[in-house]
Amino acid sequence: MTTPVLPLTAGPAWIEDAAGNRVTLRGAFSLGRSASNQVALQDDRVSRRHAVIQAQGEGEYWLVDFGSRNGTYLNGRRITSPSRLRHRDAIRLGSSDLIFHQPDAGGTGVVSATLAGQTVTEIRTVACWLLVADIIDSSRLVREVAPEELPLITGQWLSECKLTVEGHGGRINQFLGDGFFAFWRDRPGIEPDLEGALQTLQRLQQEGRPPFRLAVHQGSLTIGGTPLGEEERLSGQEVHFAFRMEKLAGSLGHTRLLSEPAWRRLSPLVPAREAGAHALHGFDGQFRFYAF
Repeated sequence: MTTPVLPLTAGPAWIEDAAGNRVTLRGAFSLGRSASNQVALQDDRVSRRHAVIQAQGEGEYWLVDFGSRNGTYLNGRRITSPSRLRHRDAIRLGSSDLIFHQPDAGGTGVVSATLAGQTVTEIRTVACWLLVADIIDSSRLVREVAPEELPLITGQWLSECKLTVEGHGGRINQFLGDGFFAFWRDRPGIEPDLEGALQTLQRLQQEGRPPFRLAVHQGSLTIGGTPLGEEERLSGQEVHFAFRMEKLAGSLGHTRLLSEPAWRRLSPLVPAREAGAHALHGFDGQFRFYAF
């Protein structure tokens, strides 16, 4: 998984059903049989909590299946991991057909026209907790797992991770191929929430379906600018630091890694051992890390 790159701002996006009904997409947009979804589909082949279309970065929308039994199809192919949507992509859930529209994505001359119609939020520096999770050796998983089982494993994992993060006060800000990037705004007394989330994620790791790695960092980053839908734009060196950490964890053979700032706050609650001082690409000096 690579560090997210923020593309140019694009125009509005929507989905359209076979009857021509349109629904504008904002933030994390859920689809399923349950009435609690933004789009509720009365279809027995659709799961109650089937999939989500998530706005992230700027100008990107990703389709994520949550391990539905009958699958989510993008342009006729069942998706096995979060998939970027393009203008006029065809989405099928059960017997329901939807078309994704984002006609201004990637066009030149779009930015100034789009910004004029958007609310530019205040840019501010906020202390946050960052978590990066990535499936280990996803190509091996593809080889070893039956094609019909793979989307169930990856989708159910993403669903459980999302419920875990949100259940402990955080948010998944981006789905990225074989993993995700989540954050919590820092506040006094947040440590038990983080401990609870990490304990649940550790139990998922022990189940090993799929095997995954995670890295946790604490630092200040920039939030704001022009958001896409309801998702906040996060940027700054600390974001890149967290993604470099996850790569470092893989090279060291650790499945869970804390940065030193995160360890200082969590050490009374989360047992950890020193993993040494290491350099990170793009950063000066060496930094101490802790495996837990």
